[in-house]
Amino acid sequence: MKLQFLFKGFKIMSPKYSLVKAGVLYNVAIWVLLMSAIRGSEGKLVKRHPTISYRAVNCRKHSAFITEFGAKGDGKTLNTKSFKSAIKHLSKFAPDGGAQLIIPPGRWLTGSFSLISHFTLYLHKDAVVLASQDEKDWPILPPLPSYGKGRDAPAGRYQGLISGTNLTDVVITGANGTIDGQGEAWWTKFRSNKLTETRPHMIELMYSNGVQISDITLLNAPFWNVHPVYCRDVIISGLTILAPTHSPNTDGIDPDSCSNVRIENNYIVSGDDCIAIKSGWDEYGNRFNMPTQHVIIRYLTCISPTSATIALGSEMSGGIRNVRAEHITAIDTESGIRIKSSPGRGAFVKDIFVRKMTMKTMKYVFWMTGYYGAHPDPYFNPRALPTIKNINYMDMVAENVSMPGYMEGIKGDVFKGICMSNVTIGLASKPMEMLWNCTNVEGVTNRVMPRPCGLLREDKKVVECPFPEDRLPIEEVELKNCVAPLAAYEVVLAFLSVIVLLSINLVECRTLRVLEDGVPKGCRKHGAFLTDFGGVGDGKTSNTKAFRSAIASLSKYASDGGAELIVPPGKWLTGSFNLTSSFTLYLDKDAVLIASQDESEWPVLPPLPSYGKGRDAPAGRYASLIFGTNLTDVVITVQIFNLTLLNSPSWNVHPIYSSNVIVQGLTILAPVDSPNTDGINPDSCTNVRIEDSYIVSGDDCIAIKSGWDQYGIKFGMPTQHVNIRRITCISPDSATIALGSEMSGGIQDVRAEQITAINTESGVRIKTAPGRGAFVKDIFVKGMTLSTMKYVFWMTGDYGSHPDPGFDPKALPIISGINYQDVTAVDVQMSGNLAGIENDKFTGICLSNVTIFLAEKHYKVQWNCTNIEGVTSGVNPQACDLLPDKQPGKVVPCPFPTDKLPIDDVELKICTVRPKPPRY
Repeated sequence: MKLQFLFKGFKIMSPKYSLVKAGVLYNVAIWVLLMSAIRGSEGKLVKRHPTISYRAVNCRKHSAFITEFGAKGDGKTLNTKSFKSAIKHLSKFAPDGGAQLIIPPGRWLTGSFSLISHFTLYLHKDAVVLASQDEKDWPILPPLPSYGKGRDAPAGRYQGLISGTNLTDVVITGANGTIDGQGEAWWTKFRSNKLTETRPHMIELMYSNGVQISDITLLNAPFWNVHPVYCRDVIISGLTILAPTHSPNTDGIDPDSCSNVRIENNYIVSGDDCIAIKSGWDEYGNRFNMPTQHVIIRYLTCISPTSATIALGSEMSGGIRNVRAEHITAIDTESGIRIKSSPGRGAFVKDIFVRKMTMKTMKYVFWMTGYYGAHPDPYFNPRALPTIKNINYMDMVAENVSMPGYMEGIKGDVFKGICMSNVTIGLASKPMEMLWNCTNVEGVTNRVMPRPCGLLREDKKVVECPFPEDRLPIEEVELKNCVAPLAAYEVVLAFLSVIVLLSINLVECRTLRVLEDGVPKGCRKHGAFLTDFGGVGDGKTSNTKAFRSAIASLSKYASDGGAELIVPPGKWLTGSFNLTSSFTLYLDKDAVLIASQDESEWPVLPPLPSYGKGRDAPAGRYASLIFGTNLTDVVITVQIFNLTLLNSPSWNVHPIYSSNVIVQGLTILAPVDSPNTDGINPDSCTNVRIEDSYIVSGDDCIAIKSGWDQYGIKFGMPTQHVNIRRITCISPDSATIALGSEMSGGIQDVRAEQITAINTESGVRIKTAPGRGAFVKDIFVKGMTLSTMKYVFWMTGDYGSHPDPGFDPKALPIISGINYQDVTAVDVQMSGNLAGIENDKFTGICLSNVTIFLAEKHYKVQWNCTNIEGVTSGVNPQACDLLPDKQPGKVVPCPFPTDKLPIDDVELKICTVRPKPPRY
């Protein structure tokens, strides 16, 4: 679920960021871009119907809003009839350019409903479609003909939340709007064997062609999330799918007896397989005889501790063939590509091609199972043996693996034609004793480490396993730029800026942690509701005074166990307000803060002292919506299952002049071409812990800073003692972790480990220039996995960009003690671009145990090194002469601290809040 804040009232800025007044809207903590209003030239609200754009296979001529059919987005009113009425009404436009149904901001409770042809369902980014928990709102359908029986129970199955049959040209898309299946009740019934029918899928389209499902978030599905079945020409892209990793059968994307399928750019956390390719079950699938074929899967990130990244089967009785997967990342997942079959399945799994796969913390890399069991009824034919052949894997890296391969064919039915090439597997500290367990399989390998079993013989003639060079027809389909109206809302640049500006001690500046019941952690003795101080959550009444009065009243409890201010469900209009020490601001998951449109409620502040000028313009900056200075022990948290920050105007999270900071569990998403949307930027901070976050950004995923040129030198506050771990980054034009460029207070003792980057410009990048002064030293990086990169190592000594002409060009930075070890990278254009400063060498660089696989089109010069000094050990391709290997043939590790930082020992408490008052 996304953090729900609404910020209204400032005009949209030009691409060059010319700003209202003389100030700068400086986002110095957490920003969320949301929908609101645009003003006319005289400041009055202008009623108009602006549009937003999206990309789809086909655009629509006609539009309607769900509210036009009586729907209410209050999270309580059942809107099933409204959805059905709206879709029925819009069906008449199918032959006249089609129609789109727009779901605006709100929480829209509904049961199952069916779509129509030549139709788009569009979810606004603040729209949440909530699945009803009343079984009467879910019609019961017969089992699928290729399955014969239900998967949970032999009887029928509940209709999917969003369903459709025999459709042509249907699109489900949005601006990362959310569909919440509220699956917990279904999971409980399944675990207690109380179901007589199979649970509903979140989205299920049958016998359809020209299907697009894109750019939405799916939460807590009762069963499988996305299930196209008996479909062709399917595109599934840009999905964020989230379910608890212990939730039963919450597969991410399951194409089933489908042809010509494109699955790309998806992020999935699941309790089952992230992607499962299927085609029917035993004799029913044999009889229906519709294979899944011609499938391309790329740019997938999967987290599923008890299941597969991509599964082929186990329901594969119609056959599976010509499946291509590339640029796949799996983290903390049971296995990579898993083939699941059994006697009785029949059919085939053949012509499977996988390359450029990066895995981290896995039980298995390769897993084939010929005895998966689970049959629909006793009538299956045990002599119907599956044919498994021509299975190809190449260019794969994995680390922290318990067992490289568990390859189990069927006695009398050998799995044949297995090929593995260019595979490097790093073992866990406690791997299984038997690394390869192979029975009833045949194949060849080359350059696979650890060396496989004897049934997968090494063949030096196999340079590379095959991967098709042709393109599937679905890859040629281009999406069009379409528009949808935004009703009578106005459009402004809306944002949340939460700053905690501290100069002494911040005990905990964190995002959130939740229990399974959604209760946040971080405790106070006293509490109050905003409504106790006259707050009115109607979206119209200004609550600035209520916030200020509440916080002033609660400040008296700072010395007596502290206090929490609870913002209940509602829309709470407010201007800027300041927090207090020993204080928690707690937002209910249905609370929306709406920023005032009155600029008089936004004080203008001077630039930050360590920057001297604004980053976008030289003048001042408006106070943030939620602001604090010289605070101790302050928490801002929200009761949600997952925190997602979307489309920030500039930096997302910016703790500055702070100590003892925890940033944890964030999903940060911004278009990869959006300017300066850094993920997490600790700035002149000490004792910082950043962990377990997933970031897609138009700039650096993490940027460590400490002030700008002469202003940062004068302020003299370094960022130091930082631990970064378990981060996944996608940023095609920037760095995974940047040190600088604003580093004029110094950066020291930064530790980064278990870092994954995909389709990102560089790994850890040092950015500085003459005029910066200060230092970047004692940097330690290990356990980094990179896929599809321009550079692995990048240091820049001429980054430029100064606040004003008053900087001192003789203020040269000291760059020393930079250590990297245990780095693997695939599909890399250039191994290292390391440029120090003339007469100011970057020294003490150490690289060890680094394996880099080059892209097909790579730079001729792999290492570009100037004005640097250091050593290497076990680096391939061999580094430049300025980084010599002192002990060839032996891998000598670079240093990495063995002590723990004080922030690593901070444990979060379990806290409770008072019951909610009535919703406003």
